[in-house]
Amino acid sequence: MNLQKSILLSMALAILIAPAGCIFSPDDDDPSDGPPPAAGLPFPGSKDQLIANFRQIYEDMDALEYKDVIHRDYKTKLQASTVEEFGLPVAFFTYEDEVRIHQRMFSGDALTDPDGNAVPGVTSVEFSQFVQQDAWAVAPPNDPDFPNAEWAIFNSEFQFTRTGYTTLVVRGPIKVYVTSRDSLHEGSSRPYYQMIGQVDLTDSN
Repeated sequence: MNLQKSILLSMALAILIAPAGCIFSPDDDDPSDGPPPAAGLPFPGSKDQLIANFRQIYEDMDALEYKDVIHRDYKTKLQASTVEEFGLPVAFFTYEDEVRIHQRMFSGDALTDPDGNAVPGVTSVEFSQFVQQDAWAVAPPNDPDFPNAEWAIFNSEFQFTRTGYTTLVVRGPIKVYVTSRDSLHEGSSRPYYQMIGQVDLTDSN
């Protein structure tokens, strides 16, 4: 596995394994039910706007907005090599995992991994590219992970800066899945898009 990607995954796993009292717990209310919460970002009434919001949230390191851009059924599907290297019991991160990871990662705070080693905090995130490769397609109803969701592959490259430490660069394709529901916005019914999944296809070498 690419060393920089391995460091990022180690950080994510350290966050998940850290004591629960130190980590944000998502609200019990399901944001996919009822009207979407008020947000500072533009209403995600299209897939393009959702992707733009997702990118902005990362560059702003905004954990509160991140909670709303992903659906409660969201999953990040990891590569088989990642599961094997880290001895993970499952091949994906859930909504709750992702919220915890991003709240801590976007805080900029350092943390301690399960072996007691200090892990420096991320101080900024910058996208060099996040470009859609092909047109959106629809997953079949029998898709085991994201049935009926729309998906597209994005060529990505983004940098995680850690002040005083090496900058981590992750590059390669990411398969993004989105879903929508009807929502009343400014007096009109419009689709409200959320990200429901990602499949990690980024470089592992």
